[in-house]
Amino acid sequence: MTPIVIDLEWNHPLQGRSYAPGLPGEIIQIGAAKLDDGCNVTDTLDIMIKPQFYTKMNKQIKELTLITDEDIAKGISIQDAVKRFRSWCGEDYVFVSWGPDDLLMLERNMLKFGLDIGWLPKAYDAQLMFDDMEMQEDRHWALNYALYHYNEKPDGAHNALADVLSTVLVLKHLDLAEGLSDDYFRCDRRDD
Repeated sequence: MTPIVIDLEWNHPLQGRSYAPGLPGEIIQIGAAKLDDGCNVTDTLDIMIKPQFYTKMNKQIKELTLITDEDIAKGISIQDAVKRFRSWCGEDYVFVSWGPDDLLMLERNMLKFGLDIGWLPKAYDAQLMFDDMEMQEDRHWALNYALYHYNEKPDGAHNALADVLSTVLVLKHLDLAEGLSDDYFRCDRRDD
């Protein structure tokens, strides 16, 4: 089973504009990394997506991610992005993300665009693993704090692939195999 660390960036409507029904955020970037048994990155994926609803970058999201209107205009459709992502994942894998929000947003976007979510694998919460295995304070920790805790430096700007690689830096300090064997750390909502 291959652990795949994922992170998503999503855009929101411009200030004063309303949300599209069922779409609190529209995915604009998918970042992912496959890991080997030693928690080393064996492959990465970075896909920019051209949004169909929130086509202009929200100022706050743009400042945080440094993703511009020009970047998303060059992206591919969510349908093509999910197809590419699914193919890249291969066989026998699980997702790992910093918190449960990315999986929920992926599911919401896929459902909004009529895409099948049945192929999505089990997903595990690295943030919860960090708290349980290291901090034991029963709280949510920012990824930047976890990096600071281990004296690691963030891997670039706050975007999907950089956040994936930063998450990997934290996972190297944890027992990922133990985390993936314990349903306590699951963040998906599907039954097996």
